[in-house]
Amino acid sequence: MSAFIDFFSPRRLPFHIILAILLTLLFFFILGVWLNHYTHHGKEVKMPSYMGKSSAELLASGSQPFVFEVNGMPVFDESKPEGTVIAQDPRPGEMVKHGRKVKITITTAVAKMIKMPQLSGDISLRHAKHILEDSGLQLGTVVEVESDHQVGLVIGQYREATGLPIKAGTEIRQGEKIKLEVGVTPRTPTDNGEGGDLEEDVEVDPTEISL
Repeated sequence: MSAFIDFFSPRRLPFHIILAILLTLLFFFILGVWLNHYTHHGKEVKMPSYMGKSSAELLASGSQPFVFEVNGMPVFDESKPEGTVIAQDPRPGEMVKHGRKVKITITTAVAKMIKMPQLSGDISLRHAKHILEDSGLQLGTVVEVESDHQVGLVIGQYREATGLPIKAGTEIRQGEKIKLEVGVTPRTPTDNGEGGDLEEDVEVDPTEISL
């Protein structure tokens, strides 16, 4: 018995080894509990809809479970109060963790004049959408046009309101919608039942474009 007690004596090396192991295990246990609490591990909530809310209230609120950040330039919309949220990322209904950054697009009551960016040429539709948003413009109708050399690329840009082509550098009101033509692989001619080929441009819903 005395040998057993002497083995765990603070003066012996085995005592210090066992003590170091126990303290290490205790440290990692406490660290794991703290990290689990800090990161809300495994706890997700459904993203609420902030559409139509005041951005000033969201940005000033310190009690929200999320961090808000204005995304790009405000979009002109005279039908809504200035600072109204008209888009958010993540979208409403998505499962996210507490503390997630939420990017919001807001409105402005004053329409600024900006220069139309160059979109047609060698830019993809997804990239063009980002450029429009960063410029303060909106993506309007997307039309698929058969092309042998520019498949997947923007090949035409137009003002949605007039349908007329718009060149890069043209002064345009912020918030306007831009219609884009995108090249797609030529389709095999299909008989329309009247002896002719059925060929027509196809419109694409802009909201279905993946970011």
